[in-house]
Amino acid sequence: MLKFTEIQKSYTINGVSQKILDGLSLDVKKGEVAGVFGPSGSGKSTLLHLAGLIDRPDRGSIEINGTNVSEISGSETLKFRNQKIGFVFQHHFLISELCVWQNVCFGGAIKNNCFSMGLKQNALELLDFLGIMSLAERWPEKLSGGESQRVAIARAVFNSPDLLIMDEPTGSLDSANKKDVTKLVLKLAAELKTTVLIASHDNYIMENCSKIYRLANGKIN
Repeated sequence: MLKFTEIQKSYTINGVSQKILDGLSLDVKKGEVAGVFGPSGSGKSTLLHLAGLIDRPDRGSIEINGTNVSEISGSETLKFRNQKIGFVFQHHFLISELCVWQNVCFGGAIKNNCFSMGLKQNALELLDFLGIMSLAERWPEKLSGGESQRVAIARAVFNSPDLLIMDEPTGSLDSANKKDVTKLVLKLAAELKTTVLIASHDNYIMENCSKIYRLANGKIN
């Protein structure tokens, strides 16, 4: 479902080229929950950004559902990302001026230029499926860290993506919320057949992944 083949990626920092990923390869099957584990600076975020089509590799190929996304154009990349990929960032990035259900279906509202009743109904059904219907009318400032993370996950899966990418989803949560968010991710993978790629330092969520990639020195070990 997600395949990296001999990926290389470097960035120029203060005029010096630094290699972040060096011939990295991985293969995640449909419906798997794959964890990427490694120390800070090992390239986890770079790997996620490449998988999420936020950035491009210098060399190598990336396939998602059989499509070589390394070769598609800018406009095709944007369309593919919006239709096939959901991304949960570490710091949620909920929109403070919108309530929870509006945040969840915001992408659809942009596409349709309005918050339609159909979008609202779909958002409410998703919130109910994820067990957080009670949050529907709340404002982001009234949410706890765990609630904000669950809403961010709901937003990421609103368009039923084939691939859900998560960057440190439990990094700022207490132990109870870590367990709740982990259960939520496993539920999505099992019931919606969503493939999940998670970068984390959290041993608990890594223990619940069906596959773990250990990243060091720009390679999978």
